Amino acid sequence: MFQLTVRGHDLKNYGSPEELAQKIAAQNIHNIQFALNKSFPQWAEPEQLSPGLGRFFKRVFGQSHVQVALLSCYCNLIHPDLEKREAILSRFETYLSHAKYFDAAMVASETGSVLPNMGYTEENFSDVVFDDLVQVIKRLVQVAKRHQVMLGIEAGLNHPLSSIDRIEELLERVPSDYLGIIFDPTNLITAKNYQEQVALTREAFSRFGDAIVCLHLKDYQVIDGKIKVVPLGEGMIDYQQLLAITAEYKPYCYVVLEGTTEEAMQPAISLIEAIQN
Repeated sequence: MFQLTVRGHDLKNYGSPEELAQKIAAQNIHNIQFALNKSFPQWAEPEQLSPGLGRFFKRVFGQSHVQVALLSCYCNLIHPDLEKREAILSRFETYLSHAKYFDAAMVASETGSVLPNMGYTEENFSDVVFDDLVQVIKRLVQVAKRHQVMLGIEAGLNHPLSSIDRIEELLERVPSDYLGIIFDPTNLITAKNYQEQVALTREAFSRFGDAIVCLHLKDYQVIDGKIKVVPLGEGMIDYQQLLAITAEYKPYCYVVLEGTTEEAMQPAISLIEAIQN
């Protein structure tokens, strides 16, 4: 009881929107997390977005029975250069304003970093940086509300939104039906606590499941003390339990395969289909 979704840029060797849609449909998938800047960068700049472009993709994808579940606009929302940050937030707001034309349920991003290259720094974990993030999310939520689309935010260990405690705090400080959480349980584990991933996921759903709008399903191995992403079915993730929890709390929730290459996609989909059948 979930809606399996693939990222368009995890597929390859397509030259047109029609070919991308057909590739997704050939996997017996009907939802895409769509990153224009990765799949069709020639049309991805904010000034290029228009109702016509959105409706074009909606029509072309629809002909293959594929819909845009998430419109990706992953960027550094807390860029330290305020001039560059303003350009980034303006870009995101343009995506929010055009999401409805793509028939997308939400526009998605991680939170970013105080480092311009979005790298790791412990400064990201300070209360000052988190307060800054809260103000950014408040601004974007107002735009999302105006355009009746969800703002989907994804947490990660290297970012200010780095734990389920911080996620809950963000939701408390920005109480809005237009703020949703894209929950990636692999983003919140380390080589030390990966065995607690299922418990972590259940706790997240029990604490703020009403705000979770999508699950990212990303398999991994622990190699040399680090988490390494691998295609689903080739790693250690307990996908059966994670999917069972998701279906229990959020029936028909979007579940996005991430880190699964095109070559490994059909075996991964077969594993998931075996659970649903």
